[in-house]
Amino acid sequence: MKKHIAALTLVVLGSMLTPTFSMADTKKGHRVYKKKLHKKCKFPGSIFARKHTQAEWEKINDKGLFKEETAKICPQLDPTKLNDKQWHDLYDFTYKFAVGGVVPNGCDPK
Repeated sequence: MKKHIAALTLVVLGSMLTPTFSMADTKKGHRVYKKKLHKKCKFPGSIFARKHTQAEWEKINDKGLFKEETAKICPQLDPTKLNDKQWHDLYDFTYKFAVGGVVPNGCDPK
């Protein structure tokens, strides 16, 4: 009986932790922006994220147009330089700091 409870506990804990490992990360997204996009875009990530509202970014991403919109905002960027995980992290960062989201330090919310 103890083995069954221990196994069940491990399964429950494992299932609770799995989604968090597979989710994108805003801090990683910010690092991706700083390393891959900042020099090409020539403006901070907070400005990039605030080009749209959260709803607009979500709509763009749902339509599968996030890469294209990023290329419009930052035409110097080569989209092939980022892998799928980096794109997900960048989207998570962009969504969090978009208009209507969290206001980055030092960024005027207007």
